[in-house]
Amino acid sequence: MAKSLSFIFIILSLIFFTVALQDKVYAIDVDGLNSCASESADETAACNGACAVNGDGAIIIHANGMPADADNTSSYRDNCNMIPDNYKVNVYYGGLCTADPYSATGDTVDYTTNCDLFFTSPDVSTTGTPINLVDNGDGTASADSELVSGGINLGIKTYTHAFMILSNHLQIKHTQTYDFSLAAASGMAGGGATLSSGTTCWTIAAVSTYSNLDGTGHGETLRTGSPEDTDEISTKCGATVDTSGDYKLDYATEIIETFGDADGNWGSDAVVNRGPYVAASRGLDIGGTKAVILLQSNNVDLATTMENGERIFYIVAMANPLVITENTTTFNIGFGLTNSVSVDFAEGAAGALTNVKHGADPIDIRFTAN
Repeated sequence: MAKSLSFIFIILSLIFFTVALQDKVYAIDVDGLNSCASESADETAACNGACAVNGDGAIIIHANGMPADADNTSSYRDNCNMIPDNYKVNVYYGGLCTADPYSATGDTVDYTTNCDLFFTSPDVSTTGTPINLVDNGDGTASADSELVSGGINLGIKTYTHAFMILSNHLQIKHTQTYDFSLAAASGMAGGGATLSSGTTCWTIAAVSTYSNLDGTGHGETLRTGSPEDTDEISTKCGATVDTSGDYKLDYATEIIETFGDADGNWGSDAVVNRGPYVAASRGLDIGGTKAVILLQSNNVDLATTMENGERIFYIVAMANPLVITENTTTFNIGFGLTNSVSVDFAEGAAGALTNVKHGADPIDIRFTAN
């Protein structure tokens, strides 16, 4: 399923049916309304970023039954990139470098020759150190763990690059509300033991991949986001958040399995283990550009399969290098959460608009010193 799509307006007859909680969800021709299905449209501004919301932050469902782009309400989309309630990721290493550790060739990475580590997890060979990120209200985030507490020792140097090695299991906790006042329907469809519906949808303890692959990956049963099967949907919907039983408000996990295209079953496509330098996109000025490399669990070898790809080597090339002198007193790490949860929709049972997934996208990281 495409990550960023939207929709053109058409007139269609609406057929309704009732589901749990008496919310009505109507048949929607998602593919027909999608104006961001083409590859050229997919990357346009109107096909990325947040969807239109009301004063309470609820995504507005328009008269044709679909959400629209926040800045272009004639662009209807099947996903909305929002700010998650909580975001969790495990960290293994962090460092500053006097030369670029990114290489376009080779089977390993070198972040020791020209780099100084400011963080090494006590569990670097296993789980790493979890950090929980909470939105500050502006798309930037505060971490509940201080990675540089107790002071660090950096050289009196000029650092041109910074990096962190993170798990490629990104975890999201998110609740999304919907405003159906303009629409004929009164609820969004979701998963569960049976089809659920309501004006609020939330994450559950489910595992998916960025490309919605099927099968078993890293020992986890993967949910594909297929809207026709409630067991494949990674959200549940209702009048309010259900915090009991199997569908308690919990983290959903997204595995970043490749930096290229993938389809079908886990492991059936070759892994693209490098992503070149690009601009930041999570609402945070990182002061440069970013690149990524998918690593194996030893934090050195590049991933060669989806199964052995377990770490993300995130690198920032800083436009203004960090100059560390004897007068430098602080070193800070900032995180950007804007657009880092993708609220995904599809045409489900009887054509109902279905919130199939809250997918986690990689965050952005800023490194500063003064």
